Amino acid sequence: MELSDDPRKTQVTSRIVGYRKDQFLLIDCPNGNDPIIERFFIPNNQLIIRAITDSEFRDVIAFRSLVMGVIQKPIRLLIVSLPESIAHRQIRQEPRIDTNLTVRVDADEGPFKGRLIDYSVSGCCLSASGDEHLFFEDETLKIHIEYGSDLKGVITGKVVTVNNDKEPPTAGVLFDESSSTLRKEFFYQLLFDMRVNDRSLDV
Repeated sequence: MELSDDPRKTQVTSRIVGYRKDQFLLIDCPNGNDPIIERFFIPNNQLIIRAITDSEFRDVIAFRSLVMGVIQKPIRLLIVSLPESIAHRQIRQEPRIDTNLTVRVDADEGPFKGRLIDYSVSGCCLSASGDEHLFFEDETLKIHIEYGSDLKGVITGKVVTVNNDKEPPTAGVLFDESSSTLRKEFFYQLLFDMRVNDRSLDV
Protein backbone atom coordinates (compact mmCIF):
# COMPACT_ATOMS: atom_id res chain seq x y z
CA MET A 1 0.00 0.00 0.00
CA GLU A 2 1.32 3.50 -0.84
CA LEU A 3 0.15 7.11 -1.13
CA SER A 4 -0.52 8.03 -4.74
CA ASP A 5 1.10 11.49 -4.35
CA ASP A 6 4.21 10.30 -2.50
CA PRO A 7 7.27 10.94 -4.75
CA ARG A 8 9.29 8.43 -2.70
CA LYS A 9 6.59 5.78 -3.23
CA THR A 10 6.93 4.63 0.38
CA GLN A 11 5.28 1.24 0.66
CA VAL A 12 3.77 -0.24 3.81
CA THR A 13 2.46 -3.73 4.42
CA SER A 14 -1.04 -4.26 5.73
CA ARG A 15 -4.07 -6.55 5.41
CA ILE A 16 -7.63 -6.17 4.21
CA VAL A 17 -9.58 -7.51 7.19
CA GLY A 18 -13.18 -6.79 6.23
CA TYR A 19 -15.66 -4.79 4.22
CA ARG A 20 -19.24 -3.57 4.13
CA LYS A 21 -20.93 -4.43 0.87
CA ASP A 22 -21.20 -1.51 -1.53
CA GLN A 23 -19.77 0.88 1.08
CA PHE A 24 -16.16 0.46 2.23
CA LEU A 25 -13.14 -1.74 2.99
CA LEU A 26 -11.47 -2.17 6.38
CA ILE A 27 -7.66 -2.33 6.43
CA ASP A 28 -5.22 -2.91 9.28
CA CYS A 29 -3.47 0.37 10.01
CA PRO A 30 0.14 0.42 8.79
CA ASN A 31 2.91 0.67 11.38
CA GLY A 32 6.39 2.12 11.25
CA ASN A 33 8.60 5.06 12.23
CA ASP A 34 8.47 6.97 8.93
CA PRO A 35 6.60 10.27 9.47
CA ILE A 36 4.81 9.80 6.15
CA ILE A 37 2.80 6.94 7.65
CA GLU A 38 0.61 9.49 9.48
CA ARG A 39 -0.58 10.71 6.08
CA PHE A 40 -2.25 7.34 5.53
CA PHE A 41 -4.80 8.38 8.15
CA ILE A 42 -5.80 11.74 6.58
CA PRO A 43 -9.31 11.63 5.05
CA ASN A 44 -9.52 11.95 1.24
CA ASN A 45 -5.88 11.01 0.69
CA GLN A 46 -5.67 8.56 -2.18
CA LEU A 47 -4.04 5.17 -1.63
CA ILE A 48 -2.69 2.68 -4.15
CA ILE A 49 -3.37 -0.80 -2.82
CA ARG A 50 -1.84 -3.98 -4.21
CA ALA A 51 -2.72 -7.44 -2.98
CA ILE A 52 -2.11 -11.10 -3.78
CA THR A 53 -5.30 -13.12 -3.84
CA ASP A 54 -5.81 -16.53 -2.26
CA SER A 55 -6.74 -18.06 -5.61
CA GLU A 56 -4.86 -21.07 -6.94
CA PHE A 57 -3.12 -18.76 -9.41
CA ARG A 58 -2.00 -16.26 -6.70
CA ASP A 59 -3.30 -13.36 -8.83
CA VAL A 60 -2.12 -9.81 -8.16
CA ILE A 61 -4.73 -7.04 -8.01
CA ALA A 62 -4.23 -3.28 -7.69
CA PHE A 63 -6.66 -0.41 -7.18
CA ARG A 64 -6.96 3.17 -5.90
CA SER A 65 -9.08 4.09 -2.89
CA LEU A 66 -9.71 7.17 -0.77
CA VAL A 67 -9.21 7.26 2.99
CA MET A 68 -12.68 7.71 4.50
CA GLY A 69 -11.74 7.60 8.18
CA VAL A 70 -10.10 5.66 11.00
CA ILE A 71 -11.59 3.35 13.61
CA GLN A 72 -9.70 3.65 16.90
CA LYS A 73 -11.25 0.91 19.06
CA PRO A 74 -11.03 -1.98 19.76
CA ILE A 75 -8.19 -1.89 17.20
CA ARG A 76 -7.06 0.81 14.81
CA LEU A 77 -8.43 0.25 11.29
CA LEU A 78 -8.47 2.31 8.13
CA ILE A 79 -11.80 2.80 6.37
CA VAL A 80 -11.23 3.21 2.62
CA SER A 81 -13.59 3.61 -0.29
CA LEU A 82 -14.46 0.79 -2.64
CA PRO A 83 -12.43 0.99 -5.87
CA GLU A 84 -14.05 2.13 -9.09
CA SER A 85 -11.88 -0.28 -11.06
CA ILE A 86 -9.38 -3.03 -10.30
CA ALA A 87 -6.30 -3.93 -12.31
CA HIS A 88 -5.59 -7.66 -12.38
CA ARG A 89 -2.58 -9.71 -13.39
CA GLN A 90 -2.20 -13.46 -13.26
CA ILE A 91 1.32 -14.23 -12.07
CA ARG A 92 1.10 -17.96 -12.61
CA GLN A 93 0.05 -19.74 -15.75
CA GLU A 94 -1.24 -22.77 -13.88
CA PRO A 95 -2.66 -23.45 -10.41
CA ARG A 96 -0.25 -24.55 -7.70
CA ILE A 97 -0.84 -26.88 -4.80
CA ASP A 98 0.77 -26.22 -1.43
CA THR A 99 2.82 -29.23 -0.36
CA ASN A 100 5.25 -30.21 2.38
CA LEU A 101 7.21 -33.06 0.87
CA THR A 102 10.86 -34.00 1.30
CA VAL A 103 12.51 -34.77 -2.04
CA ARG A 104 15.96 -35.78 -3.25
CA VAL A 105 17.42 -33.33 -5.74
CA ASP A 106 20.45 -33.67 -7.99
CA ALA A 107 22.51 -30.55 -8.77
CA ASP A 108 25.86 -30.12 -10.54
CA GLU A 109 27.60 -30.12 -7.14
CA GLY A 110 25.88 -33.34 -6.09
CA PRO A 111 22.62 -34.53 -4.50
CA PHE A 112 20.87 -32.77 -1.63
CA LYS A 113 17.68 -33.08 0.38
CA GLY A 114 15.10 -30.38 -0.29
CA ARG A 115 11.52 -29.62 0.62
CA LEU A 116 8.81 -29.16 -2.00
CA ILE A 117 6.85 -26.09 -0.85
CA ASP A 118 4.37 -25.95 -3.71
CA TYR A 119 3.92 -27.65 -7.06
CA SER A 120 2.32 -27.12 -10.47
CA VAL A 121 2.64 -28.91 -13.79
CA SER A 122 5.05 -26.22 -15.01
CA GLY A 123 7.12 -25.48 -11.90
CA CYS A 124 7.58 -25.61 -8.16
CA CYS A 125 9.06 -23.89 -5.13
CA LEU A 126 11.89 -25.68 -3.33
CA SER A 127 13.61 -24.95 -0.05
CA ALA A 128 16.89 -26.30 1.29
CA SER A 129 19.08 -25.47 4.25
CA GLY A 130 22.37 -23.76 3.51
CA ASP A 131 24.16 -26.86 4.78
CA GLU A 132 22.44 -28.92 2.10
CA HIS A 133 22.62 -26.64 -0.93
CA LEU A 134 22.96 -23.00 -2.02
CA PHE A 135 20.58 -22.08 -4.86
CA PHE A 136 21.63 -19.86 -7.74
CA GLU A 137 19.73 -18.72 -10.82
CA ASP A 138 19.93 -20.76 -14.05
CA GLU A 139 21.22 -23.90 -12.34
CA THR A 140 19.60 -27.13 -13.49
CA LEU A 141 18.01 -29.39 -10.89
CA LYS A 142 16.71 -32.93 -11.17
CA ILE A 143 13.94 -33.58 -8.65
CA HIS A 144 13.30 -37.21 -7.73
CA ILE A 145 9.61 -37.89 -7.24
CA GLU A 146 8.61 -40.88 -5.11
CA TYR A 147 4.96 -40.60 -4.16
CA GLY A 148 3.05 -43.67 -3.15
CA SER A 149 3.94 -47.03 -4.61
CA ASP A 150 3.55 -46.25 -8.31
CA LEU A 151 4.45 -42.61 -8.88
CA LYS A 152 8.21 -42.44 -9.34
CA GLY A 153 10.52 -40.59 -11.68
CA VAL A 154 12.69 -37.53 -12.25
CA ILE A 155 11.51 -34.04 -13.16
CA THR A 156 14.10 -31.61 -14.55
CA GLY A 157 13.92 -27.85 -14.20
CA LYS A 158 15.91 -24.64 -14.03
CA VAL A 159 16.05 -22.21 -11.11
CA VAL A 160 14.48 -18.91 -12.21
CA THR A 161 14.20 -17.08 -8.86
CA VAL A 162 16.07 -17.31 -5.56
CA ASN A 163 14.94 -15.91 -2.21
CA ASN A 164 17.80 -15.94 0.27
CA ASP A 165 15.90 -13.75 2.74
CA LYS A 166 13.85 -16.74 3.85
CA GLU A 167 15.12 -19.34 6.27
CA PRO A 168 15.65 -21.81 4.79
CA PRO A 169 16.22 -20.15 1.38
CA THR A 170 13.78 -20.97 -1.42
CA ALA A 171 14.03 -21.27 -5.19
CA GLY A 172 11.41 -21.04 -7.92
CA VAL A 173 11.97 -23.79 -10.46
CA LEU A 174 10.61 -23.83 -14.01
CA PHE A 175 10.34 -27.34 -15.43
CA ASP A 176 11.53 -28.21 -18.93
CA GLU A 177 9.35 -30.01 -21.47
CA SER A 178 10.45 -33.51 -20.49
CA SER A 179 8.52 -35.89 -18.19
CA SER A 180 5.18 -34.28 -19.07
CA THR A 181 3.21 -37.42 -18.13
CA LEU A 182 4.88 -37.69 -14.72
CA ARG A 183 4.44 -33.97 -14.05
CA LYS A 184 0.70 -34.17 -14.76
CA GLU A 185 0.12 -37.43 -12.90
CA PHE A 186 1.93 -36.07 -9.84
CA PHE A 187 -0.16 -32.89 -9.90
CA TYR A 188 -3.47 -34.75 -10.16
CA GLN A 189 -2.48 -37.18 -7.41
CA LEU A 190 -1.61 -34.28 -5.09
CA LEU A 191 -4.89 -32.60 -5.97
CA PHE A 192 -6.86 -35.79 -5.36
CA ASP A 193 -5.20 -36.40 -1.99
CA MET A 194 -5.71 -32.79 -0.93
CA ARG A 195 -9.45 -33.00 -1.63
CA VAL A 196 -9.81 -36.41 0.01
CA ASN A 197 -8.18 -35.05 3.18
CA ASP A 198 -10.13 -31.78 3.18
CA ARG A 199 -13.01 -32.06 5.65
CA SER A 200 -13.92 -28.37 5.59
CA LEU A 201 -17.11 -29.05 3.63
CA ASP A 202 -18.31 -31.93 5.81
CA VAL A 203 -21.69 -31.29 7.45
